[in-house]
Amino acid sequence: MLKKLYNHLFCQPHMARRIPVLLASVIVMGVCVEVFTRLDVGTDPCTVFNAAFSQNILHWPGIGTWQLLLNVILLVGLFFLRELKRIGLGSLANMVLVGYSKDAAQWVFDRLGILTPGSFGPAVLIPCFIAVTAVFLVAVAFYMVVELGTAPYDAVPQVISARLPKVPFAVIRICFDIFVTAMGLLCRGTMGVFTVAACFFLGPVISWIAAKFRPWFQ
Repeated sequence: MLKKLYNHLFCQPHMARRIPVLLASVIVMGVCVEVFTRLDVGTDPCTVFNAAFSQNILHWPGIGTWQLLLNVILLVGLFFLRELKRIGLGSLANMVLVGYSKDAAQWVFDRLGILTPGSFGPAVLIPCFIAVTAVFLVAVAFYMVVELGTAPYDAVPQVISARLPKVPFAVIRICFDIFVTAMGLLCRGTMGVFTVAACFFLGPVISWIAAKFRPWFQ
């Protein structure tokens, strides 16, 4: 059993290449989310909910701990549904590092006095938004490409899709993201243009980018 688990987690081809790319990807994703927050353009649906619940319901200063706890809860649910095949080293990295990377970036930016919220005019905001979105898309694409497991949050619509084969996965994912965003708004969270883009458009773009880089790890 332990050997099977070890092989599942660590014995993919090109692990010496996959693991550094995985770690860099999830850290960059967390930093980008913090930049999106400071640009006041909204964040991805998961972060909209996690930030609102952590700060407005639990009154915790960051989102890292709550995001980890939520993913642990979802992980337990996947265990009872016998869907742990979707979980791997990448899942654990996503659970731990994205939220805490966002919190760390917030601390660093505050100490350095840079990217102060509300200080961006259109001439700065638009180029920054485009640049950070591009970096975020590449980071998420590489996270997908290394194929070391899906974050528990992302596994939920996959599990739903497997049980509703007649419904296109894209429809399920969009509905799931809209539901999570709505839950975030109920917790007094905020959304923006990036949130809408994440719900409806970023999935196909990320998949297209991932397809270009997938041969590097095969």
